[in-house]
Amino acid sequence: MPAPVAAQLEPIAKGALAAAGIQGKNAGDLAKALADVTAQALSMFLSQAMVMPGIPAAAPPPALSGSTVGPGMLMPPPAGGPAAAQLEPLAQAALMSAGIQGENAPDLAKVIGGALAQGIQLFTSQVMVAPGIAISGLVTTAPGRLM
Repeated sequence: MPAPVAAQLEPIAKGALAAAGIQGKNAGDLAKALADVTAQALSMFLSQAMVMPGIPAAAPPPALSGSTVGPGMLMPPPAGGPAAAQLEPLAQAALMSAGIQGENAPDLAKVIGGALAQGIQLFTSQVMVAPGIAISGLVTTAPGRLM
């Protein structure tokens, strides 16, 4: 499943800003910047995401086939997703592209990058890969599902 694109996320960002009472002539620009950097962060996460080794499995001989019998963990950033340092420049570029500039723009980019990185960190530490992935010849042969 591909990551959502910015156009899909922008209405959500606009709604979240409105719900938080953030208004003004640049609220739409901020929503666009948030959608852009969030789409990039999710795309990076999906391209870097890995399942940690060590999922318990049952694959008895002689066939060495079966399935995983326990949950698996996702690898946390920086190996399993982008870190804040990777996302801050993207946030800065998204803000500049949306016309949001000023002396506090770098601080806002730092907050956005840090918040996205923290969200990915929390996701990887709390979501697990469900058991039941098919195994044949001691190698997984089917995709897993998150739980």
